[in-house]
Amino acid sequence: MKLEKTNINKSRLLVVCVAFGIALTMILSFALPANNVTPPRKTIKVTGSAANLRDIYRFKDVNDTQIVAAQNFGIEPLKSRDQLDSLLISELWLVESSNILKVDSLTHSVPYLTPGAGVLLYNIATNFQGKLRNQGFAQYRFIVTSLLRTEDDVRRLMKVNRNAVKKSCHMYATTFDIAYNCFEKVDTLADFEGNDASYKVLVNTLGETLKELRDANECYIKFERGQPCFHITTRK
Repeated sequence: MKLEKTNINKSRLLVVCVAFGIALTMILSFALPANNVTPPRKTIKVTGSAANLRDIYRFKDVNDTQIVAAQNFGIEPLKSRDQLDSLLISELWLVESSNILKVDSLTHSVPYLTPGAGVLLYNIATNFQGKLRNQGFAQYRFIVTSLLRTEDDVRRLMKVNRNAVKKSCHMYATTFDIAYNCFEKVDTLADFEGNDASYKVLVNTLGETLKELRDANECYIKFERGQPCFHITTRK
């Protein structure tokens, strides 16, 4: 009789354990997100040539014009990146890739701007995407190819880039470059509300965005040919 009672208790314990395991599995299945709920982020590149740019977007604000604004609103040029200490960094904006823009792999600059230049870059990105959205297109972002350069960066760049100049606006953290030969479609579920945009649409929408800000005296812009980018300096 005692043996039978023991077997019954063991059976009850086994049932309780199994039930607990099933309940725990169900709880975790609801608490944790399924692997296929959010697809991995990927980007679709859209490339083209300057031939698609309208003449009105081939801006001609030369370095001698931009350097005045850079010196008025920027930092003191740094000899090397070792001088980019925590105090200076706290006064600058760190520019990182996001849904509205992509920071390229930087080899001759670091991702910092003055607050004025940072606001300008943010406005360009949001205005660009707003114009695309108003035309019924999906979400695209442009690529920032250069930001703050030290004097060492400029010297190294001059050895490999004929457009580089010793008296560079980039040394003042007021200036950044935006590529006009490549854009990226941000491919997530929320971004499929609009249609695909051609390179011609993207590059001229960016040009229109820049022209409006330039006409509003927000910035100077140089259309670069050797390196396919818009060279932009804030005026604030």
